[in-house]
Amino acid sequence: MADEVGSTAARSIQGEQQEDAGYIRASDEDVDLYVDRVSDEVLACRERGRHLFPTIRQAGIHFTEVDDEGLFLRRLVCTCCDLAVRVERWEGVRRRGQTRFHRVASTLEYRNGPNGEIYLAPSGRGHMTPRQIGDSVASKALAGQTLASLRKAARSSKESPKQQAKAAPKSRRGGSSQSAEEV
Repeated sequence: MADEVGSTAARSIQGEQQEDAGYIRASDEDVDLYVDRVSDEVLACRERGRHLFPTIRQAGIHFTEVDDEGLFLRRLVCTCCDLAVRVERWEGVRRRGQTRFHRVASTLEYRNGPNGEIYLAPSGRGHMTPRQIGDSVASKALAGQTLASLRKAARSSKESPKQQAKAAPKSRRGGSSQSAEEV
């Protein structure tokens, strides 16, 4: 029985659900290709993992149409990437002389940018997580640097605040009666 358990890798419930649903993670190469072809604004939304839609106080509340069920439709465009549109469905109810509005549902639609740019990755490439996008952006930003030079730079930046703290009291002892705030 121990052989049977040892031969199969234990999966979480989430992992089992993802496997059943056909969840496939995009390869690093596909993520790198995607990162190379989209704008910085799209990368900001992808890396953040969410869009920036204006609040009701910022944009006001204006309905653009009424659907077949009588719900009011409101459309909001992402203020960062300009490619995502949140479509909200609102219901208005009048009770005891007051009208109350309730958001019933919201969906996300994507539109093409003016230069043909699209937000979503090409289909069939797998799901790209915000972490994968961030990893790709960081790898591209640090391209050409060696791990040794990065470690050296990190160590020197770690030591420099300590050195500054040690040097600061010595400079004040030099006979000047001025405080650090006066200088």
